Amino acid sequence: MSIASSETSLDMLPVRRGESVARELAGRPLFRYVDERHAKEVRHPGPVFVTPTPYQPDELQTYLALTGWPAARTFVLRLDPLKLSSLRGPRWCDVGIGVEYILLRGYEPEAVIDPDGAVEIR
Repeated sequence: MSIASSETSLDMLPVRRGESVARELAGRPLFRYVDERHAKEVRHPGPVFVTPTPYQPDELQTYLALTGWPAARTFVLRLDPLKLSSLRGPRWCDVGIGVEYILLRGYEPEAVIDPDGAVEIR
């Protein structure tokens, strides 16, 4: 698997099908880290940034390029790549040192592994 540079623009990343990413990840889920307010969100129109790497809340700022939410992201939404239609990546995160995929069309409830939404990271 080749990981694009953090300097690679979104438009230059290949568009991938979920099946391709699922094979690449060998059955592992993708993770979307959210705050408590977004924990029950099981649908998002996109684009959405996700990672294949599990992190603790205190590691998120170091490894991922998190923006937008001032609240602590102490919940994680696990997504099944097989149920995602259009992704770009992988790419090294712009600010952090982790890996990201971008869900161009977001995700629907069928892609969410946990039926109640995000689970609290402990």
